Amino acid sequence: MLWAFLWVDDAELLQRIAAFPAACVVVSKQPRGKRHGERLCKVAEAVKDAAGFPAWAFSELEELRFHEGGKAPLLGPSSPRQYTRLPALRTLGYRKAGNHLVPILHTKMLLLGELWWHDEDALGGVADVTGFTPHRLWLGSANGTESSRRSLEFGLWLDDPSLLKAARRFLVEVLAHSQELDPDSDGLEPDLVVPDYDDEAMWEAMAALASYDAAESEDSEDGA
Repeated sequence: MLWAFLWVDDAELLQRIAAFPAACVVVSKQPRGKRHGERLCKVAEAVKDAAGFPAWAFSELEELRFHEGGKAPLLGPSSPRQYTRLPALRTLGYRKAGNHLVPILHTKMLLLGELWWHDEDALGGVADVTGFTPHRLWLGSANGTESSRRSLEFGLWLDDPSLLKAARRFLVEVLAHSQELDPDSDGLEPDLVVPDYDDEAMWEAMAALASYDAAESEDSEDGA
């Protein structure tokens, strides 16, 4: 389940999010202040045990890593594969300061789908492959808030393949540019980044592998 909402604080809805096997909800970044801080704490507490969502289910996010101290992590040939799991609640946008208006995440959309796993890649080789297939898209006017229950809202479910594809693409972009629920940054700096690669170490590892393969080939010919 992937969501993009202005805000979510409805208690029952938060319980459903926390209980879902895989869910990530991105909301608009909240201002600082005592009242907003209390709201964030309440919402964060409600989903603290949620499973979150596996980023590796999307090829567009599979390479991304959480930054380390504001910098992209350095990866080499011995770096283990990292399975980045996104928390159930993320944020996006600019933090409002005072009465100045800022761009916000104003969408109200929900995408339900199937997480699947396969042990073969596209070429038939042995692999560990996870993917997400969207099935139903909800679009409407309601936010995930308690106050939305008291309003006359509009919403509809859609299953048109082209709309599902477009919604998936949009929500993956939202995830890629998202931040933690209450980041220090007031701006649009995602905490998921493309890692830096140790090119020299990579070349050395490739050369060593090529030499090993050549030696194995020679041994096989001598044995024959």
